[in-house]
Amino acid sequence: MEDKIQQNLANFIVNCRYESIEPRLITDMKYRVIDWLGCAIAGADYPQAIIGRQLFADIGGKQDAVIIGASGKYPAACAAMVNGIIGHVSELDDGHRKAIGHPGSVTLPVALALGEKLNITGKEFLQALAIGYDLFIRLGQTVNPSHYAYWHTTGTCGAFAATATAASIMKLTAEQTNNALGIVATLSGGLTVSFGSHAKALNIGHACQNGIYAACLAEGGFTGAPDAITGKKGFIAATSTQDNHDSLIHCGETGLLSDTAFYKVYASCGHTNSPLDATFNLLNSHRPDPNNIVKIEVETYRIAVSLTGEFKADNEDQAKFSLPYCMAVAILFGKVSLQQFKPDVLSDPAVRALAKKIVVTESSQATQRFPKRQASVTITLNNGQKYTDSVSDSCDIADYDLIEKKFFDAAQAIDLNASESVIYYIKTMDQYAGITPLINYLRLM
Repeated sequence: MEDKIQQNLANFIVNCRYESIEPRLITDMKYRVIDWLGCAIAGADYPQAIIGRQLFADIGGKQDAVIIGASGKYPAACAAMVNGIIGHVSELDDGHRKAIGHPGSVTLPVALALGEKLNITGKEFLQALAIGYDLFIRLGQTVNPSHYAYWHTTGTCGAFAATATAASIMKLTAEQTNNALGIVATLSGGLTVSFGSHAKALNIGHACQNGIYAACLAEGGFTGAPDAITGKKGFIAATSTQDNHDSLIHCGETGLLSDTAFYKVYASCGHTNSPLDATFNLLNSHRPDPNNIVKIEVETYRIAVSLTGEFKADNEDQAKFSLPYCMAVAILFGKVSLQQFKPDVLSDPAVRALAKKIVVTESSQATQRFPKRQASVTITLNNGQKYTDSVSDSCDIADYDLIEKKFFDAAQAIDLNASESVIYYIKTMDQYAGITPLINYLRLM
């Protein structure tokens, strides 16, 4: 069975059709497009975006697709690379708890670039997205949580998701798709050590680019190992200690996964969410005066502690992966939005003083329950009073009205009529013969 898993995945990618995807998942895909657009608007002027955009603008090449913020068109793989960086860099993109990653950030840029190049329909666009999401979630669940100790799932498993999206849009055969999966297995990469630096967003852009490269090479006759995913020397064996492949085996047209998928409600690493939820619960219930706080104790799962437990605030990238910083701004400003990561807040003495009172430690129970994201927060005041709140999982499933609000908040500098029109288009895009309205909106960003 193991040697057939990759071929079965390829068959699924090739044979899955829009009509077989549950309507609720199609609706969800539409809102994930809306969510990604808002994230891309927010990320378009980050240094990572500017550097990447300039690099590929200088290189030039075949005129396939739009790069957000650049004039003209560029090779599809280059457009997907830069737009992948842009859509992820603000740390507001959607994710999946069990897979521990962000499937939208590695599928949407690919679908947009190849969709523009090949002039696909709205149904084909949504179908390719759903397939990419599905493969990301299946593979991410298979390799995690051990994979995440070193490997950035969105960069690694994301390369396979990008390939699946590309293969669907390009209408590859099952043999070509199997080869593409084998090719991208040797191209995939991305380390968690890059968190807090520009290279984190590069992991995403790289996955998008390599997904297209793998599909194009396979289309041209290039071969890849047929057991590159599950073989003894394959991707799973090389990057994980997990040996249960059930998520990859039980694969079918009606099996698209949507459980434990989430939307971001804070502009920080997803592993800060549960402690922030508990913190806001305390703020709403007790309204402690920040000046009277002498200590804040946080207990949460191991990955959250290792990635976010230290106070770091030399720059925005670091602060988004610093739970003490995020909790301090939550208490002082009542929110954790992009505004709380601006230079004047990063250097605010009050923020830094409060953050240094926050101690983050591991709870063995929370670690055992992961990927449930459990956390408890205890605030101690100078009169000895203590307030405690615990959450058993992060509250990061926003309703669709909030997703639209998140989008319009990001799109304030863009013509309102254009933004309203693109929202209407996305909600009805499966009725259209093309994705031109979506591409035209990218040019406004």
